[in-house]
Amino acid sequence: MKRITENQFYDLLSLKLSGDATPEQLNLLQDQLQLNPEWQFLYDQILQQPFSVKDENKFAELAYAVHTTKMHLKGHLTENALKSKEEKLIKNSSSKVIQILKYVSAVAACLLTIFLFKTVFLRSKINTSNSNEVTTKKGSKSNLKLPDGTQVWLNSDSKLVYASDFSNNREVELIGEAFFDVTHDERHPFIIHTGKANIKVLGTAFNVRNYPSEKKQQTTLMRGKIEVSFTDRIGDKIILKPLEKLIIQNNTDKSNTSSNQSTVELTKVIYASSDSTIAETSWVNDKMVFINEALENIAAELERHFAVKVIFKNQEVKRYRYTGVFGNVTLENVLMIIQLSKKINYKTEGNVITIY
Repeated sequence: MKRITENQFYDLLSLKLSGDATPEQLNLLQDQLQLNPEWQFLYDQILQQPFSVKDENKFAELAYAVHTTKMHLKGHLTENALKSKEEKLIKNSSSKVIQILKYVSAVAACLLTIFLFKTVFLRSKINTSNSNEVTTKKGSKSNLKLPDGTQVWLNSDSKLVYASDFSNNREVELIGEAFFDVTHDERHPFIIHTGKANIKVLGTAFNVRNYPSEKKQQTTLMRGKIEVSFTDRIGDKIILKPLEKLIIQNNTDKSNTSSNQSTVELTKVIYASSDSTIAETSWVNDKMVFINEALENIAAELERHFAVKVIFKNQEVKRYRYTGVFGNVTLENVLMIIQLSKKINYKTEGNVITIY
């Protein structure tokens, strides 16, 4: 059997995780795992994550309806084509799918009508006078369960705000980094406000990184589907598939007065070749993964992870790049390994690290 490329493997895995894979694609995925044992570990790691999968069939049906509506709104499906697609699928669909499909066209029209209202709603802020706030300091993490059952892992130096009536208003604001395993509730979409973007989900698992000190925000999807809209790109939306990462970067070109919009990039997750650890979610398992990362960015991560202050006396070394996976190690271990990898000098005084 012919081997497929790594990108084709990711596509097949994404289809399986989102519930969109055909039986032929699932068989091809299994065959390729046998031909490429090095992919098996990554496959097992993703499927065996401690995330609860709830009501997958219902979610897959609803995801299809959302996808079809999106296609219709973008003009990829005409009314006649949409009707033909519905009639064709009704023959072999469950009653739940039939019910959803009957309302797809109506929902599309309704979405167009309330577009401005929806935009304002997504950009709204949570009433801080009637809200709950969870914060973590540098050097600490937190795991909490929201009133609807959603699990949240909050990384160091982060803040999560959610309304007191959360079960009926599933909106949160995030500053910092968090991993969400969202409880499925099609009547109450889960919305995360990050300043530059709004992330809307029904039931899925994903990571959001939104530190004010960093020039970019990142959203990484592990399971299910999410929709990302932007506060400065009205009308623009991106649907993420599993193992995709969306990077939102501010427009730093002040001379370009024609647009102050942030730029966006859709890419794949990054994983360490040594043990297939996924870099974007490694912190949940108390690991730090750096893939060709600048020392300046690594230093910021060490500050949050170990609650220290890093000072550079030599500005050139900020640009040194490193790759490595660090598990249950001390700060001194990390610094020694970095020093062995590329020549740097450092001094530790209390909680201050000076790099020369």
